[in-house]
Amino acid sequence: AYDPASSATASAEALSSRGGTSVAEAEANKRSVDRNSSSGTTSSSLSSPISTTSYSSAPPRAIIDFSMMETYVIETPLFPIILPKAFEPLTSAASVSASSTETAASTTKLEISVALEEATSAVDTNVVAQAKPSPQLLQAVTLPLLPKTLMQSFTGRELYYPESIEALATTGMRMTLGEGHNEWVQWSGEKKTDNFLRIHGIEGNMVGNTDEWYAALDSSQEVLVWAGKSVSKEGYGAELPIIKTTSIIRQSPKYLAELLMDSSKVKVYNKMSLGRTDEKVFQTGVDTQEGSFGDGESKVVRNLTKPPMVSSIIEFVTCMHARKLRPSDSEHINGDGTTTSAAAEGYVVVSRAVTGGEWGAENKENDDKSKNGEKLVRNEILLGVNVLRAVPGEPNKTELTSVTHVYSPMIPLMLAKNAGVKGAVDFVRDIRALP
Repeated sequence: AYDPASSATASAEALSSRGGTSVAEAEANKRSVDRNSSSGTTSSSLSSPISTTSYSSAPPRAIIDFSMMETYVIETPLFPIILPKAFEPLTSAASVSASSTETAASTTKLEISVALEEATSAVDTNVVAQAKPSPQLLQAVTLPLLPKTLMQSFTGRELYYPESIEALATTGMRMTLGEGHNEWVQWSGEKKTDNFLRIHGIEGNMVGNTDEWYAALDSSQEVLVWAGKSVSKEGYGAELPIIKTTSIIRQSPKYLAELLMDSSKVKVYNKMSLGRTDEKVFQTGVDTQEGSFGDGESKVVRNLTKPPMVSSIIEFVTCMHARKLRPSDSEHINGDGTTTSAAAEGYVVVSRAVTGGEWGAENKENDDKSKNGEKLVRNEILLGVNVLRAVPGEPNKTELTSVTHVYSPMIPLMLAKNAGVKGAVDFVRDIRALP
């Protein structure tokens, strides 16, 4: 704010220092104004830019009269700024010797760059959107359970990097381990599963690996089912059941891996699917080795399903990855936790919901209505794992071990286990029914 009272003294002192009217002269001029005001006359030869019109018991209030003072102008894109000549910066010795009696106002041009706040914000947001997520988020997205405390921090790009995908695949395989080798889940077999294991001499939640075991499981076409509870109660979805199944599919591991990754074939084995689209493809080919995105195939997909007797459409946005098994993977998938030097004939397919950023359900760009105007309800595959291993000596048969952890806001918690078991078993049956 401009304070005329304090500026008057400052102007006088400045003028004095630059060879203009001295402080003493300014005071004399002020006394002259006082005398002339009382007699009804006003001097026109005053050097001071201050004039007064009346007196009262309160201190006199100065009024700026720019027509009576030397000024200079700063031009800006928005408006001109007029300042006393005394405030003009000295640029040369000639300026100092200039006569203080000149009355013509000088003009100085000053270039000012104006950055619009909205444009700056848009650029900054774009830069942030392209930045690599923090190491903390990259590591958190590969854990068995996503940390609750970080759910609002995920950018949706944590699985855009091959190192994250590889770590998630390792986590997925370790989640399939049974009793005594799994530190994250406590498995409990369904009644039929426990009976089958007991009949074939298997104790606990382990599975067999003998020729007799594979033959019995194949001939019975049984689907072994376990319901798991998360050891940790802190992760996102820890209260939801984790479902595990083991079965024999009379198709090769590669056939099944390519089938699961092919979005155009989802309706073949999922009768409730309305279609799945590839939203972002990082690399194709389940047999790819040492590609730009590591091994195997990776992409983000969007799947729409319409369960019976449900008016809404269920939407899943998921990152999927499939690659061939390696010898080093045996320690993660062998029921006894041992390793083997030979390469396992098979594949691993892992899935996890993509959350945050452009994929967040709260993102305004993600329309909550289908093309037909039906409401979309976002569900999440918190973790999906399919370990596909060829039955020893029978390359066209696959031992399929699956782990499914799903969140659906439409299913009450008390019904989540039954719904999860039914969905897992139906998936195996639908795959078996393929020609």
